[in-house]
Amino acid sequence: MKITKWKTVSSEVALKANIFRYVKVKSESPTTGKVGDFDIIQCLNWVNIIAVTKDKKVVLIKQYRHGTDQVTVEIPGGAVHFNEDVFLAAQRELREETGYSSSNWKHIGRVDANPAFMNNYCDTYLALDAEKTHDQEFDPFEEIEVYLRDLKDIPQLVGSGEISHSLVVAAFYFLTAAGEA
Repeated sequence: MKITKWKTVSSEVALKANIFRYVKVKSESPTTGKVGDFDIIQCLNWVNIIAVTKDKKVVLIKQYRHGTDQVTVEIPGGAVHFNEDVFLAAQRELREETGYSSSNWKHIGRVDANPAFMNNYCDTYLALDAEKTHDQEFDPFEEIEVYLRDLKDIPQLVGSGEISHSLVVAAFYFLTAAGEA
């Protein structure tokens, strides 16, 4: 069976929230003609940054996440504003969340956040020779602790579950695949 894109029969925005829209979609399979109802979450695209200092330390952050009700270990990242260039968003998020900046950037990957029911993606950038250049500039409800860890420690942090955010784990996979780890 050849899998092809389904035809959207109808769509309705059921809820507009702060960071997403919930859309009810009715779609038809071109293969079988079956019509079904599907839930779609429309979100802004995302960007993650692996910032590595000259002495091979990764800039990590800790912050409280409401979804899991936990303090998590992550890399800097955030939403790409509407009509914002993804690379400029990466530079902005690194500076705002950590106070670090870099002049040596490389795009190392993109993943779909969850294509089963979400329409957004997450780009990952590598910022080499990162250095502290600014004070942090938090969004209204951000509380972020910045700390450095040796790059060689990252696999253990992922393996132990200390780093458990799926988009962060994917970012470190891209780092390894790019031959930068």
